[in-house]
Amino acid sequence: MFAKRSRRRSDLFDSRFRDGRGGDFPLRQYLRCKEEFTGGVVHLLVQALFAAMLVLFGRTLNNLFLRHGADLNPAYRWLALALLGIFILSVLRRLYYKVKELRDLRREMALLDREMRGSS
Repeated sequence: MFAKRSRRRSDLFDSRFRDGRGGDFPLRQYLRCKEEFTGGVVHLLVQALFAAMLVLFGRTLNNLFLRHGADLNPAYRWLALALLGIFILSVLRRLYYKVKELRDLRREMALLDREMRGSS
C-alpha cells in the first residue's frame, strides 16, 4: 500500500550522470564541473588554513623548547621541528596539486562554455 511505484519510468528521462546522449550535455557537464570547482575551492581553503595552523604550531613548539627545554638535548628540538617541517611540506604538496587540479578544471569549464555558446 505505501510502496506504490511511480507511474513514470526513470529510464525514459535523461540524468546528469548518464552518458552524453541528451541535447544539454555540455551544460550538464559545465554545471558538474562548476559544482566540483566550488567544492575544490572550499577544500583548498581548508587545507591552506591547516597549513597556516601547522606553521603557528611550529612557532609555539619552538618557543616551548626555548623557554622550558634548557636542560634537554638540542637534538630533540631540531628533531621535533624537522618532523613538523616534513609534515608541513606534505600539506603544501597537497595544496600545490589541488591548485593544479582546479586550474585544469577551470580550463575544462572554459572549453565547455565555448562549446555551449557555439552550439546555440
